[in-house]
Amino acid sequence: MEKRSSRFWEIDCLRGLAVILMLAYHFLYDLDFFGLADVELRSGTFYYMGRGAAFLFILISGTALSISRSRALESKPSGKNTENFSKYLKRGLRLFSMGLIITVITRIFFPGQYILFGILHFFGVSAVLAYPFLKYGKENLFFGLFFVLVGLYLKDRTFGFSALLWLGLRPEGFVTLDYFPIFPWFGVLLTGIFLGNSMYKGGNRQYKAPEADKFLLQKPFSWIGKHSLSIYFIHQPLFLGLLLLSGLLSPDML
Repeated sequence: MEKRSSRFWEIDCLRGLAVILMLAYHFLYDLDFFGLADVELRSGTFYYMGRGAAFLFILISGTALSISRSRALESKPSGKNTENFSKYLKRGLRLFSMGLIITVITRIFFPGQYILFGILHFFGVSAVLAYPFLKYGKENLFFGLFFVLVGLYLKDRTFGFSALLWLGLRPEGFVTLDYFPIFPWFGVLLTGIFLGNSMYKGGNRQYKAPEADKFLLQKPFSWIGKHSLSIYFIHQPLFLGLLLLSGLLSPDML
């Protein structure tokens, strides 16, 4: 077991990789959406690039929640083995509020496909839902499998109501730019919690990691990973601005 570090470079690097994959996918999506290029995004390499980025984001989020909880518990006096739920509630409300801003923006610019429950909404809700699962180890693999299997079952089904859209029960004719329902994606987050509780037990590595300096792109990847939320929140306006400045996109196309 290694001595605890304030951050784990490998986690930041993986998160940075997820950000880069996400940026590439969304830029290609914009080119295709505005008719600037014909890109196949519903299957093949680019589809899996987008799904892979989301998978990494959510998996790492679960691992990070586990590490945060372990360190918070270690810092408490002996015998205090519970953590304040309000921490997760506040985090969830902050992320969900950011998701609502995305909803409003996309409702204005993309009224036919605006985002009702995208990845920020998901992170907001899952930060709260994850609280009772953080204490479990291998059990989270079974819980996670349950969420994934139910999500796969619901994937191609539609319903005559929209109240449970956030769970994965899609209403008929539902179209959106971004959709990450609790089923199946919460199962991925629970798998991340399992990894955190086993590979970073007590907030420490339980394995020997290679030295960060051995990796050429470690520093830029880690920097991107540390600022992933800010990058996610501003990247689309930056992409649109870049396309407008380049002349590829005109204001009337928005």
